[in-house]
Amino acid sequence: MGRMKGAAEMPGAAGSVPLPEVLTDFRQESYWDQFFKASQGRPFEWYGDWVSLPKVFRELLGLRPERNPPLEILVPGCGNSRLSAAMYDAGFQKIVNVDFNKRVITEMLRLNVRARPLMRWQVMDITKMQFADNSFDVVLDKGSLDALTGEPDEPQVAAEGLLSEVKRVLKHGGKYICITLAQQHVIELLLGNFRIGWDVVVYQVQDESNDTSSALQPLLVVATNTGSVKVSPVKPCLEEVNPRAANADQMNCVVSVIEAENKLRATFEAGSVEDQEVEEDYSEYDELNPGKVRTVKLGGHYLAVVLDAKPESGPHAYKAAVFLVPRGRAHEWLFSTEEGQWEIVEAAKASRLIMVMLDTQQYPGSLAAVQDELSHVVKNFLPLHCKESKDIPYMTTDDGVHRRTVLEEIKSPITGTIKVEDVVLEGKKTSEDAASAPTQSFYRRLVFDRNPNLIQSDAVLVPYSAVAEDPQSRKQTTQQKKKKKKSKAKEPVLDIKNEVEEELRVDHSQLGNSYHAGMIAGVALITQGLEQSLSVKDPVRVMVVGLGAGLLPMFLHNHLPVDHIEVVELDGVIGDLAKRHFGFVENNRMKLHVGDGIDAVHAIGRVAKIPVKVPTVSELSENLATSHINEGSNSVKDQRLHVLIIDADAGDSSLEMSCPPKEFLDESFLAAAKVALVDEGMLVINVVSRAARAVSSAASKLQKVFEEVYELKIDEDVNRVLFALPRKCPVPNDSLISDLRSAALRLRKLCTDFSPWQHGPALEDFLQEDKLRLIPRT
Repeated sequence: MGRMKGAAEMPGAAGSVPLPEVLTDFRQESYWDQFFKASQGRPFEWYGDWVSLPKVFRELLGLRPERNPPLEILVPGCGNSRLSAAMYDAGFQKIVNVDFNKRVITEMLRLNVRARPLMRWQVMDITKMQFADNSFDVVLDKGSLDALTGEPDEPQVAAEGLLSEVKRVLKHGGKYICITLAQQHVIELLLGNFRIGWDVVVYQVQDESNDTSSALQPLLVVATNTGSVKVSPVKPCLEEVNPRAANADQMNCVVSVIEAENKLRATFEAGSVEDQEVEEDYSEYDELNPGKVRTVKLGGHYLAVVLDAKPESGPHAYKAAVFLVPRGRAHEWLFSTEEGQWEIVEAAKASRLIMVMLDTQQYPGSLAAVQDELSHVVKNFLPLHCKESKDIPYMTTDDGVHRRTVLEEIKSPITGTIKVEDVVLEGKKTSEDAASAPTQSFYRRLVFDRNPNLIQSDAVLVPYSAVAEDPQSRKQTTQQKKKKKKSKAKEPVLDIKNEVEEELRVDHSQLGNSYHAGMIAGVALITQGLEQSLSVKDPVRVMVVGLGAGLLPMFLHNHLPVDHIEVVELDGVIGDLAKRHFGFVENNRMKLHVGDGIDAVHAIGRVAKIPVKVPTVSELSENLATSHINEGSNSVKDQRLHVLIIDADAGDSSLEMSCPPKEFLDESFLAAAKVALVDEGMLVINVVSRAARAVSSAASKLQKVFEEVYELKIDEDVNRVLFALPRKCPVPNDSLISDLRSAALRLRKLCTDFSPWQHGPALEDFLQEDKLRLIPRT
């Protein structure tokens, strides 16, 4: 955040109080209790005092104390600054000061109640203020926006809440005067929120008391509410940047942000001028036309689709709603196809849904700012009976990420850009624990830029001390710890319980992806075959095509009595990342092969010497040929698999089915897969698609080759897991669920005899009639 003026130490009887190490502390009342207690009533001026502001108020902004009626002024986040008192003494007497800290409001009221009786002091959350709309002529913010904004990579919920409230409580012609250090993410957020209907000017604060040696110095941003639908360029009233000045980098950044913002505003204004040349007739949108779809442009630049719910849908909770498609996702099947769009209409429960595509290049600001801009133009496309309604809901998708830290970003020639990131997910509070802090969960994710909204792998993170090492990997875990201790770059993350920094590790006893847990539950279909193999000491073999972060193979390795696990991954870079960040290991039971999964499956069929139609593919890659998956083995039985798992990504989110690649559903591959399995084996395929027909098509292709195909639905997910058996399951269909639950108990016993189950999935949660079914043949 940079050093704020005078912020290295704060005066107090007990000595100095340092700034918090974590910027989020600025949003905590406990920090301010400590701060105000240490200050013992003495004021602290973060960004200068009133001395620097009279000229700005009078000459530049035309704000004078003698105005009749007098100016109504709000100071959010007032703290114990003397700014309000100085303004009162200068003649601005209708001032309301608010702060969420009761201690400071009580103290400031005591100090001012006699000398300044007209000034008000209130305890209030400045992101949810209790004032009526259009209440103030001026909102004077000295550092509050900076305090609420925090780090650049944090969700800006609190800061956007403040700005939304500022716009609500200001009168027409009112001014938001923000004194800020204008760091890039702050100034971008600020300018992006005051775009349509606001005139914005950026001033330098001329104050001889300012510390000119600081790399960050206060600026004054003034946004005036014009009430129009026009977009005006930001006006910079700044001195020429002195390259030798301490704040040269700050000023160059501010100038760059303003230039980028004005380029964007120029495209907005061009669009609105173009629209004004032709008087549009919106009468066709006055009535609902069930099942009708229309594509429109909002404000000249936002592409939108207007969908009136189909006659058979309903009931509807809303007469109309707006859905904001997140930036960069408009090409996805869910948002780009009519079938996907109808799914969103159903989920939104709206009679009319206006789906707005947010273009990455056109809009770099916040969703709150988008909503503010759209409100002027969306009403043209609302049904007549709700055109003037202020209660039109705005919806979008939400991944629940509270904080995101990218650990590594690397470009692969096969996959493209790959990211490993740690995320903190904030859980929703129930009514019973509304007063408590939100729960937080920690995950490490593998994400591909080619499909950034599909999480390839989701690993649960816990402190080292919280993980009970299982006997199958204790030796390797110990070696990994030793290596980590030698590493220069540790990954300190906030501990969930103790709120102290402790190094976290991936917990391989948990499966972060629900569909992985569903795959494990589906093994109950072949429990009898596994029991037979284990009883005669036949090796149990599993192949996983598609490594991801290696979480599923590691769970199989640690918790299932599997003798050999072969993992096939096309991209060697992914293998390196899985080892480096997710704790994936190779040993005598588990091997990673960099190569084509289709080739690997055909290789097993060739070893088995069973005729199968082999497609024209490249020869088995060298590392596969030299491994123990090769055609020179004399042990046919050992090469065939009990379980073959296909968990591969198609690499194109615009496809109707993004997993698996279509080649894994070709009849030639499925025939090879059947040959590669023992008679009691099973093919498992992760299918990712919102289109029911895509899942149905995949199942039909499997049914052409396999005796039985089962479908498992995953709650709150677009994944479906298909299980294909070479021969019929010994469990009769009329008692399928009850018998599978019994089989799951036996499977669990096999696993716990092998290794502690720890945080393994509750298999019975997936073996339910509304989730797992045998797909009938048509």
